[in-house]
Amino acid sequence: MNCIDPSLGLQRYPKHGLLCHTKFGEIIIWRQHEFHAWWQIFEASMQHPLSRTLVNAVVDSLEILQYLPTNRGIFWKKKFKSELNQLSSLLGWGAIERSDQRVVRSAHPLLSVAVGQYAFETYHQSRFKVRWIEPRSQIVQLEFEPTPDLAAPQNHNPFPWSSDARSQESGNPIDLVQSHNGNELQMEGERVLLIPTLALERFLSASVPYAPETEEGWFHHTIDSFVSFENLLKITIKTTAAMFLQSEQPVYIIDSTSWDSYVEHYLVEVGWGNVTIADYNASSLALHCTVNRGCNVPFTIGMICGLWERAHGRSYKINIQEKNDMFSIEIESLLEYQNQ
Repeated sequence: MNCIDPSLGLQRYPKHGLLCHTKFGEIIIWRQHEFHAWWQIFEASMQHPLSRTLVNAVVDSLEILQYLPTNRGIFWKKKFKSELNQLSSLLGWGAIERSDQRVVRSAHPLLSVAVGQYAFETYHQSRFKVRWIEPRSQIVQLEFEPTPDLAAPQNHNPFPWSSDARSQESGNPIDLVQSHNGNELQMEGERVLLIPTLALERFLSASVPYAPETEEGWFHHTIDSFVSFENLLKITIKTTAAMFLQSEQPVYIIDSTSWDSYVEHYLVEVGWGNVTIADYNASSLALHCTVNRGCNVPFTIGMICGLWERAHGRSYKINIQEKNDMFSIEIESLLEYQNQ
């Protein structure tokens, strides 16, 4: 078992709670069981099948990043094979066996389908329709059918909460993640996945039309630019919090200083963003914090909501305001209780 070499380009920007790779850009580290849980909760909450939407978003994001070589010069096949092996090793999604059209040691079937399709289309310089089955655990078998060539994917429009904050801070190389069995990644003994935020944001952007309206009273904001994306934002926050609550991780909060270690461990260390605690009322349990702008804002807010509910055993309600190019978040109990 070997640590990922910092020279490969994985760096931490602690002020903003970001992890970045030289080619993939911003990265979020997901524990395997967390991503499985989040996906199941998210798709159910959207009330719409989204498997192909996720696959297409990830394929398009990888194509935009152009990780694999497309230049068919001398020794291109050898270079392609080398870069493909490195792609498998860096993301931790499984090992791509191009000749057998399958992905083994799969971490999540949809991510395996996406990276397999991207590799196959890049190698053949053509578009394909993909179908897949899972003949055995952790194996995804792909079947490709030629399809008329489509235009190259275009960059999607970023959400109003997104921005690139890395230019404001110097990155530090990290060796938090370890490679295992060549194409698996582990952190603290658990299998993890590295997912570019570009892919996640592209998927969420494609999901906006399917987000159902909800009339829940737990979510409030005063930001005009959020209105068009409010349904998706609510679902992403809610499902991220639900994912954390499903993990049964303990959270003990005594005063405002208690939050810092949880924010560091559950968010900053793994690229989920950063939360600055402004005030915490141990009597009313109201939490006031700020969150930096960035692609991962919905996940950042979802995690802090999950931490708050786990700590207090109460459903939360939140209010989001925009202040000084940051977001001010207030979290308090959805229901009124008479504290004893």
